[in-house]
Amino acid sequence: MGLIVQKFGGTSVASAERIVEVSKIIEGELKNNNKVIVVVSAMAGVTSGLITLCAELSSLNSDMNLIEYDAALCSGETVTASLLALTLQEIGIKARSVFAWQLPILTNASHSNAVVEMLNVTLIKECLYQNIIPIIAGFQGITKDNRLSTLGRGGSDTTASIVAASMEADRCDIYTDVAGVFTADPRIIHNAKKINKISFEEMFELATSGAKVLHSRCVELAMKYNINMRVLSSFSSEGGTLITSKDQIMENRIITGITSNKNLLKLTVESNSTLSFNDVCSLLSRNNIHIELMLNVDLDKKYNFIIHLSDRSRLEILMSNLKKDSRIIDFSIDTAISIVTVVGFGIKNDPELIGNVIDQLALESIEISIIQISGIKISILMSDKDIEKTIRILHNFFELDKL
Repeated sequence: MGLIVQKFGGTSVASAERIVEVSKIIEGELKNNNKVIVVVSAMAGVTSGLITLCAELSSLNSDMNLIEYDAALCSGETVTASLLALTLQEIGIKARSVFAWQLPILTNASHSNAVVEMLNVTLIKECLYQNIIPIIAGFQGITKDNRLSTLGRGGSDTTASIVAASMEADRCDIYTDVAGVFTADPRIIHNAKKINKISFEEMFELATSGAKVLHSRCVELAMKYNINMRVLSSFSSEGGTLITSKDQIMENRIITGITSNKNLLKLTVESNSTLSFNDVCSLLSRNNIHIELMLNVDLDKKYNFIIHLSDRSRLEILMSNLKKDSRIIDFSIDTAISIVTVVGFGIKNDPELIGNVIDQLALESIEISIIQISGIKISILMSDKDIEKTIRILHNFFELDKL
């Protein structure tokens, strides 16, 4: 008998019909004589609708605004957990909804992007002892001030990883609308291959570089606590992708996958003697603006940064104020940029690989702005218009369709 955490994403629970299908998946795991803990997202489209409503009614520019914003967003997962518990009860399976405040899942007060500080598993253990399946509302937390908080993008995945780690689960299964992790986005590369096994490290790099199948915080937690994870489709019976430690993966492959991130912008700051490069970095950080890359420090005091597109509003306000106060001369924002990332353990063992990548792109007249190389990752900054072409070229060059 094992302990399995099953997490179901928004598309998996998008309707009453889908929730019934999810209940069958849970029932199947019980028939394998496993104990099951379930984590759910809001039904597809619900969170987006709540975000729109909040934005229509509030400027969301104060701490009090964000507290109520989180409270509104938490309602999506609350509904799903209750609906799934009701469905399981109808087929004779004991189940109950569990919310963040009931455990509790304690977080810091960084509303809309909270970090979990402590999870009390007493209630979960009591449910399992009584053969009751706990249906945990993902994405939710609660602060020390008893205010609801949310864990940010991919928060339900993060909840599942934290629960799996805290309960020392044998596996954490993430059910979504795709059959697993692929060598590239199947919408771009039609012959992309599903990867049967991938290491925590490789999956983490793909997730941080734009692959949307899992959130990086979720993978990081699974890696830290060595919890095997699977990505599966709730719409089919395919085997999915196992995410595990590197020593369990026997395939001798140079490159595992390719992904891209279009949700970026390039900030160029023309500074004067008032602000140094370090000063600008510090100001960005203190205003919760995440720096993806720091490109260079020019002698003419032009500093260049790659920043997530979601930070644009805060960035424009900050830069405009700095310009108004004459602390910088000027700034510009370019949103027509993207990063293509190639991931694989073979990168650090092949000194010719980066040259081959550059040559392949040069043959197709693709202009590279900058290349960043780490142990198992190559990130290439370029124009938006060349992204899909670049992915096709590199997918073919590395013959990833033959994995």
